[in-house]
Parts: sequence; C-alpha cells; structure tokens
Amino acid sequence: MFPLTNEEKLRLQKLVLDKAAVFALKKLFMNTAMKGTIPPDVQALAAERIALDVIKDSFKDLENIQPDNSVDERVGNLI
Repeated sequence: MFPLTNEEKLRLQKLVLDKAAVFALKKLFMNTAMKGTIPPDVQALAAERIALDVIKDSFKDLENIQPDNSVDERVGNLI
C-alpha cells in the first residue's frame, strides 16, 4: 500500500535499536486505536480487532525491516 524508500527503511532500522522509543510508539498507536467508545455492532468490533492485529503485525515487521541494496546491473550487447 505505502512502499517505503531505502532511506525510510534505514531510518526505521536505526529507530528499532531504541527499544524504549519503539515501546512508546506501540503504546501511542494502541491507545489511539482503542480510543473512544466501542460500538455494540459485531462487525465494528471485528474490524477493530483486525485493525489492532494489523498494527501489532506492522510493529513485528518493523523489527525485521532491511533496506534493499540490490543493484540491477546488466552486461551485454545493448543493440
């Protein structure tokens, strides 16, 4: 959906090293996601639960993010 640039990946790699900052961000996102009253509608509750799982999974991915340093180099006759 929102692809990260190599520069953004490098910045996130540096952020992951600061465990206290990552924990604070997790708390911020979870508090924001859970803010407000919970509607009685089951579909809304399911959507909220799925959204929270996506946020948790995103933080797991954040810990494993790596920049793409591959270089596409072609050798041969260009004619």
